[in-house]
Amino acid sequence: MIKIGTLCYVVDTCIASPRARCAVGKVVEVVSVPYDPPDYTYLPGTYYDVRFRGLLFYCRSDKLVPISDPDAEIERWEDVFLEEPGLLPAPAPQSTSSRSCGNTFETFASR
Repeated sequence: MIKIGTLCYVVDTCIASPRARCAVGKVVEVVSVPYDPPDYTYLPGTYYDVRFRGLLFYCRSDKLVPISDPDAEIERWEDVFLEEPGLLPAPAPQSTSSRSCGNTFETFASR
């Protein structure tokens, strides 16, 4: 577990949102206790809230390398592909009728 206040390096392989990319490859401060993913859209693992230049971001524990507490235990997770069966709910059935959408392929092709 990483303690609140621990300085950590965010690994360069971290894939972050455009807003959070500024913290990749930088030193951040852990500002929360560990927590589980909020919902199924997050990859499995343990998450922490981190602060970088006054901004708060969430980060999965395996993307953090503790600096000020090198003995901190970090859970390692294997990334899985979301296409694997059973990881996402089944999509809702969609209509194949061209009347349900004004911009069908045929509409574009005839212009």
